[in-house]
Amino acid sequence: MIFVDTSAWFALLCEDSAQRPEATSAFAEIEKGRFGAPVTTDYVLDETFTLLRQRVGLTPVARLSNLLRESPSIRRVRVSEAVFDESLKLMLSHADKKWSFTDCTSFVTMRETHIGRAFTWDHNFAEAGFEVLPAGRS
Repeated sequence: MIFVDTSAWFALLCEDSAQRPEATSAFAEIEKGRFGAPVTTDYVLDETFTLLRQRVGLTPVARLSNLLRESPSIRRVRVSEAVFDESLKLMLSHADKKWSFTDCTSFVTMRETHIGRAFTWDHNFAEAGFEVLPAGRS
């Protein structure tokens, strides 16, 4: 499995994104199953829908919604109360990091589901000990 973060969804869906060609290529490999099933959370999707709406408009929001509905492989995980609590502990125990709460929920979800790789442009994932795709991102 591979975790798909907000920055990857944004790069994939924002036509003006400098990372779009790389994101499209990487996502094509993900869709082929090269890294296992793509996994994301409701918190990441909330953050992504909001970011797309504010910066680009509703068209990419609708495209992502359709992709999520039509894809047989994308797994959406809801952040449980236990993951919420553990994420808050993680955030509070790393005062030296500027990790967002959504990032912390992603890290906890990844650890609980044994996912070691993230599709992201967010350096915080590498900082938290995960491998990132596209390679060399940190």
